[in-house]
Amino acid sequence: MTDRLAIIAGTGDLPHRIAASNPDALFVTIKGVEVDAPDDHDLVEASYEKLGVLFKAMRRAGIGRVVFAGKVDRPKLNPLRMDRVTLGLFPRVKAVLGKGDDALLRLVAEVFEEQGFEVVAATDVAQGLSLEATTIGRTPSTQDKTDANRAWSILDTLVAEDLAQGAVVAGGQCLGIETIQGTDALLRFVADTPEHLKQGARGVFVKRPKPRQDERMDIPTIGPSTVEAVAKAGLGGIVIPAGGVIILDQDQVQQLVREHDLFLDVRGAPK
Repeated sequence: MTDRLAIIAGTGDLPHRIAASNPDALFVTIKGVEVDAPDDHDLVEASYEKLGVLFKAMRRAGIGRVVFAGKVDRPKLNPLRMDRVTLGLFPRVKAVLGKGDDALLRLVAEVFEEQGFEVVAATDVAQGLSLEATTIGRTPSTQDKTDANRAWSILDTLVAEDLAQGAVVAGGQCLGIETIQGTDALLRFVADTPEHLKQGARGVFVKRPKPRQDERMDIPTIGPSTVEAVAKAGLGGIVIPAGGVIILDQDQVQQLVREHDLFLDVRGAPK
């Protein structure tokens, strides 16, 4: 095997961003996951239940590194359809299915490494995916900063439960935390919050990695649709850690932040 890269693609734009930066990469789609595969890359279709077939295909293609990119929902696994390799792994998978996402993703990384593939982060194979400390858009108010710190603290409290990468706070009140349904579901829920519960504040959405999570497998991501959803929810801004969140279509994100009179505060710790 060489250092040739395989992109295990979920939904969203990130797999294509990585593919554009790695023209020789093998682009791997997953059966049941709707992904538009690029025309100019070697392609392989994989199945959750046929990992042995995938590993053989990757070895034939000279793959030495693998990156997981894009959103993938938890699969429904049928042991009757599994090949011998996957069936042998099933007890380990079953043991973590009831735990948080990080536990499952760590196992996936472990399995690929046992097969001789180096698991790398998206930020290792594509440049310009995150931002350094800055504030874009309007200046956060004192209340915005207080709400952001409260949301950050809530996420700290949930670390042991391996539960959430995002939370929304307005006027000191927690309006929601991100669960397995994801960011879009959280912001839709917040959009339905009666105004009087916000205590007169616009509110802040904080998105960040879980401390100690395996960031090779699950780097939080925002993009233009996130900004639109924050605006639709009536919130005042977004807070993310510097270098810790992927921002897709950064020019469009910055434009939308300003158009909606929001702020994007990129920082390394609560202030």
